[in-house]
Amino acid sequence: EAARRSECRNKLKQIGLALHNYHDTHGAFPPGGISHNTMTAANWCTGGGGSSAPGYSFATWTVMILPFLDQSPRYNQLNFGATFISIADRGQSGGNNDVEWARPFGSLQCPSDPNSGTEINNNNYYGSQGGGTSADAVCTNSAGNRYWMTNGVLYHNSSTRMRDITDGTSNVFLVGETKYQSLKAGNPSQYLGWASSDWPLATYGSPTQVAGAVLPINSVDINPGTAHTFDYLTRIFGSWHEGGCHFLLCDGSVQFVSENVNTTVYQQTGKRSDGLPIGSMFE
Repeated sequence: EAARRSECRNKLKQIGLALHNYHDTHGAFPPGGISHNTMTAANWCTGGGGSSAPGYSFATWTVMILPFLDQSPRYNQLNFGATFISIADRGQSGGNNDVEWARPFGSLQCPSDPNSGTEINNNNYYGSQGGGTSADAVCTNSAGNRYWMTNGVLYHNSSTRMRDITDGTSNVFLVGETKYQSLKAGNPSQYLGWASSDWPLATYGSPTQVAGAVLPINSVDINPGTAHTFDYLTRIFGSWHEGGCHFLLCDGSVQFVSENVNTTVYQQTGKRSDGLPIGSMFE
């Protein structure tokens, strides 16, 4: 496990380098997800304001950083003017976007996750869309279980710059581990992949590649290999490592955060600019 934990940490370091290089090239971090709709409580959690069909959104940050992970050939196969699959049973656009969605991407798989593998297209690394409680979300849906947040760094239609992270880049989460992405084994008709687009404008809609620091790390005992996880994956981080999970901070460092960390401090670290002191929580 020590070797797997080290490999996981190194994967996050590479993701951090890719995100920083993206920022250097484009002047901002990539959006957590993309659509042509304005994100407000009125149209994201009631099904109004546009089409409620999944698949009406486009590439997420996991796709946008491909060239910076030495994956330019794969990136060049994609059509960024077309939609990407959100959940498996809908949103298909046809062509290479669907083909690449189905292909696993090892750079986004934690070696300690028993659900990862060369035949599975999962993602173990979610962008940080924010932190706090339900009061800090733009809105929640599915009976308050699926969160859309904008006080982090990587969120829907975001364009966050380094200078926007006023709490300090060493004090704010950029990416964290997840073991909660919905998988085919646990939800055969509605599961996600590493390149899933966000599922907007619906009562049961959900971000797909980001989460908020809301629930304590690893606090939900559910396995996406055997169960439905959509009502948790947007508001929790966690891993298959004992005792906590890794986080990539905005300065590019990777820290292991204990699942016993003070919840308030943990939630504040998801926020880019709340101005509150967080103290020390890193091992």
